[in-house]
Amino acid sequence: MSAAAARAGWTLVALAALVAPVPLGNYGLHLLVLVCMYVALSSSWNILTLAGQLTLGHAGFFGVGAYTSALLALRLGVPFWAGMGAGAVAAAALAGVIGLVCLRLRGVYLAIATLSLVEALKIVVLNVPDVTEGSIGITLSPVFAGARRPAYYVMLAVAALPVLATVWIKRSKLHVILGAIREDEGAAQMAGINTTAYKVFAFALSAAFAGLAGGFYPHYITYIVPDTAFSIGLSIEAQIMPILGGLYTVAGPVVGAVVLTLAGEYLRTRFGAANLLVYGVVMVLAILCLPGGLVGLAHRWRAPFRVRR
Repeated sequence: MSAAAARAGWTLVALAALVAPVPLGNYGLHLLVLVCMYVALSSSWNILTLAGQLTLGHAGFFGVGAYTSALLALRLGVPFWAGMGAGAVAAAALAGVIGLVCLRLRGVYLAIATLSLVEALKIVVLNVPDVTEGSIGITLSPVFAGARRPAYYVMLAVAALPVLATVWIKRSKLHVILGAIREDEGAAQMAGINTTAYKVFAFALSAAFAGLAGGFYPHYITYIVPDTAFSIGLSIEAQIMPILGGLYTVAGPVVGAVVLTLAGEYLRTRFGAANLLVYGVVMVLAILCLPGGLVGLAHRWRAPFRVRR
């Protein structure tokens, strides 16, 4: 796809996103908010894959952002937008510290370490009820007072940030460096690349966007509990969506988030918890049948129709 065609396509997507809420009621707007939240999570996780890091800890950074924002509002009366920013900073700082240790691991060991991080954070929150309200959770005053359209536009802006960050990375020298680390970290080190620094940077950047989305969430639903904020299912969903849409691409996480959020919501209303089984099946099928995801499939379908020059 040419650069002009790509710009035209993204312009149409942006316009569609801006006008999408106009004809919708509260339920439709709620679905759009969820779609944007998952776009933010899946696109931010996709940034990690550019450096070859596959983790299961994204829910931990989402939860840190959620609890930072909620506690600042509850204890200090901090406005929600400032709480969101603080949530992003807290998540990035935690990722920077944890990354120095965890990112020395690879493969399944890294996945297990980051999965343990999510559970550890949940246990901490549950066991300091004087600070976090523990298992009771935190109830906040409504920021949007039932007006879902403003909430949608806030979340749309949040979702756009990791997408734009991915575009920036892919157009910069950083893309080449992260690609070298992903393909052969040892060779990248021999070439003089400080692989630890770049991996920690990608980890912190990814976590910041997850924390920003998390910072929005409790103000939107006005209630947060540890099981929701630090849900392993959230980490898994953040992985499945880019895999289905297309790893290492800008559009892949967006496509995967839209498809799986809407399909998952439909299945949840029809079959309850069975939607988790569907997510598992989709991941297996996507890995086996769509190595390039839906975006890669679209490129293969379009290839025969391209004009040869």
